[in-house]
Amino acid sequence: MASQDKKLENYEQNPYPTKEFPSRTSQGRPLIDFVTNDWKTDPRYQEELYTSDESESFYYREEDDYWVHPRWKKMISYKRVPRRIQRYLLIYVALVTVTWVSWTWFIQPDWEKSRELERQLNTKPLSVFGSNMRPEFSDMTQVKTLDSALLPSEHRLGQRLVVVGDVHGCKEELQKLLEKVSFRSSTDHLILTGDMINKGPDSPGVVDLVRELSASCVRGNHEDRMLLALNDMRAHHAPLQGPGEDPGRTVDTLDEESFSHGDYKARALARQFSDKQIRWLQQCPVILRVGKIEGLGEVVVVHAGLVPGVPLERQDPFQAMNMRSIDLETRLPSDGREGMPWEKLWNHEQAKLRVNERTTVIYGHDSKRGKNILKYSRGLDSGCVNGGKLTAMVIEAGKKGKAKTKFVSVKCKNQKSKKQ
Repeated sequence: MASQDKKLENYEQNPYPTKEFPSRTSQGRPLIDFVTNDWKTDPRYQEELYTSDESESFYYREEDDYWVHPRWKKMISYKRVPRRIQRYLLIYVALVTVTWVSWTWFIQPDWEKSRELERQLNTKPLSVFGSNMRPEFSDMTQVKTLDSALLPSEHRLGQRLVVVGDVHGCKEELQKLLEKVSFRSSTDHLILTGDMINKGPDSPGVVDLVRELSASCVRGNHEDRMLLALNDMRAHHAPLQGPGEDPGRTVDTLDEESFSHGDYKARALARQFSDKQIRWLQQCPVILRVGKIEGLGEVVVVHAGLVPGVPLERQDPFQAMNMRSIDLETRLPSDGREGMPWEKLWNHEQAKLRVNERTTVIYGHDSKRGKNILKYSRGLDSGCVNGGKLTAMVIEAGKKGKAKTKFVSVKCKNQKSKKQ
């Protein structure tokens, strides 16, 4: 018994398992009673557990892929940063990175372009377009004012203005459009934005129809080209045939230059019209001043466009019938598309005026942009002759006097494909 008690005493002093006492369960005491932290100070275990970071055998494999390097993890753990804060920190870093990339590559360039565009829009050029003298044209009306009795108002409920885009000789589609809007000649007034003729199948029929309806009109570039060719023909007192029209007839080169520079198609088109139809087309002004309409301000109809800040009487008639863009540096209009679309500059300038000084322009001409509805401009050319649509803007007075507008369209046949 004495030797056994001595062994137990030695075990309590050195509690690690031995051959004599592999487990204490046989002694009736649970193993948990013998769990201690003495191994931390025991030299036998320290030699086995201690490994230096500087040891040659301690390294990271190259194929290991860490989101966070173990050394950084150790530092974070040492500072005892909560995991939630660690996740938020990663999210914030990712957001800052995405924001920086978006600003550098996308937002900043667009912002700088917008600033430059705003600077150009608000900078007045040294020379203002329209301030120069222009010749008077005796064979053309620059501006005409619509009879105020035709305007819709709160005193004339049910009376409407129906403004139609480029018809281009498509009489059938024009008739369908007028039926769709329930046009009544007794209460409605029809206005056409020019280019009523050419390209389509029945240009004289379109002119007859709108004359019967006592419609108003403006001169488009196609009417202008045809009338200029007709003037040349009449000035020379002989409808000289072009080589394509009469191959058996020889023509002197100098004479050919005097006849609209060989504009045979325009001269052929002119021969389709009667004298009454020609006179009606000649009286169409370049610009039609419709008048003030509640909710739209001053309303003007023109074929192509207007230069903002220039009085109607001083607008260039050629550009009013042909323009598509304006150069911001010089404010010069052009029939090309290199500058800013004229209607964007027009709307920008109108927004800076007082409410009672603003003007809304209704126009056609630009089938490539199609129906183009902005706050102070309404583009109605939706490419009817090319198989697009024929569009009308219907204006009528509401119960409180403010104008109500709607846009009505009909589908068109592609006349270009038929000719081909």
